Amino acid sequence: MVQSLYLPICNVTITMKKQPEIEVKLGLINNIKFELNMAETDEKLTDLNGLPVSVPVLYSSYLRGFRNILSTWPNQGKTVGEWIQHLCSISQLKLCYVKVFHVRDIELDTQTLRNIFPKLGNIDLIFSHAEANEHDVLSAQNVLKAFLSDAKHIRLRNVPFQDHFSIQHIGMGNLKELNMESPRNLNVHDLSTLNAERISIDTDQLSLRDLNRFFKLWKKGSNPKLKELTIYWDTEIRPDWNVLLKRLKAITKRNSRKQKLTIRNCRGVCGKIWCDWSDANLYVEFRMSKKFSRKHF
Repeated sequence: MVQSLYLPICNVTITMKKQPEIEVKLGLINNIKFELNMAETDEKLTDLNGLPVSVPVLYSSYLRGFRNILSTWPNQGKTVGEWIQHLCSISQLKLCYVKVFHVRDIELDTQTLRNIFPKLGNIDLIFSHAEANEHDVLSAQNVLKAFLSDAKHIRLRNVPFQDHFSIQHIGMGNLKELNMESPRNLNVHDLSTLNAERISIDTDQLSLRDLNRFFKLWKKGSNPKLKELTIYWDTEIRPDWNVLLKRLKAITKRNSRKQKLTIRNCRGVCGKIWCDWSDANLYVEFRMSKKFSRKHF
């Protein structure tokens, strides 16, 4: 059916939860979604050998803003794993898959993940509960073991970093982009070990003092591949920019609400920092620019 529409397949999004979904994006505005409806159970999805009860096929268009069920298919004798392999095989994409894992709902071993799924360019790990248990962490570890070597973009939601599941495990990958939403136990020194080119963090666990430490580590040579860092957090307290500036030897332009800094690291790379505080939201952006000679400082 997808092939009969004669539209280019832009990407495939595989959402792994108790009721798995596979969404195929066609062209710029059209999507076909296949819902693999499993028998209702309180158990996690621990293997991909089960047969869906039914497979509703839905269509959506961003242009018209509607979604309709085109039809509901029988399982056609295909297991969940076979459905995933079949729908991914028609796309002929390379590293354009997005994989969304709800770690509380699944517990798949590394070998099963490698055997069934294609190479994944994008991974989204979701810890949907306030308290993560050892099974949640194990599920996330298995995903990273299976796909980190090929992944270029990783998003982490509510990830509870700890001794045996630290940000350093993720930092070993050569990522183009790392996005973290509400990470727990985030450590600035661990952040300085990342190889990612672009890092985005939405958190309330970092302070201007933490950022000051991060920028000092960057000046000494940390994060050599970093091109851009953005951080967002909520705070009703007006920032004390002097805390951020302490011993950075930065060129500054500032007012009560905004701050602009320029710093240079030991490699001669110049980094520009933009800070803005408004409506109880603090936004910090750090971008690399060309190397500058010492006369600029």
